Amino acid sequence: MENYYEILEVNEKASIEIIKKVFKIHIKKNHPDLFTGKEKLEAEEKVKKLNEAYATLSDEIKRKEY
Repeated sequence: MENYYEILEVNEKASIEIIKKVFKIHIKKNHPDLFTGKEKLEAEEKVKKLNEAYATLSDEIKRKEY
C-alpha cells in the first residue's frame, strides 16, 4: 500500500484545507493534457494516485481508517 501522505507531500497532521490546496497544486502541475507521449502516460498514473490519496485523506472517516 502506498503512503498517501508522501504522494501528496503533506504531514500526517495536515488539515483538510491544506490537503485540498496541495492536491490542487499537484493536479495543475501534473495534468496529462500538459504532456505528450510517454510523459502523458506517466502524468495519468500520477493523477490517478493523487486522486486516490485525496479521496482517502479528504474524508475524515476514510482517513481514520487509513
